Amino acid sequence: MHKVIVTIEDAANADLFLKMVKQLEFVDSAEMEEEYDWLNPKRPATDEESEQMIREAEEDYEAGRYVPIEDAKKQTIDEIEKWLKNRGK
Repeated sequence: MHKVIVTIEDAANADLFLKMVKQLEFVDSAEMEEEYDWLNPKRPATDEESEQMIREAEEDYEAGRYVPIEDAKKQTIDEIEKWLKNRGK
């Protein structure tokens, strides 16, 4: 099996393309992905996506929208302890 990923900006053209592809005899399945999540763990990020993620992180940091490292460590440890406690139930 091979998976082909196509990006079409215009919704009407995307719908038209999908209808056409579904009619092809050798196509097993075709579907529309409603919301494109560019942080898809199934594929590596493109250079453009990586740059966008870095820009967003820098903007958040400059605006003060971040969790200090000590708070992040505490939250992580608390979540792990909660998970370990509930795991045995």
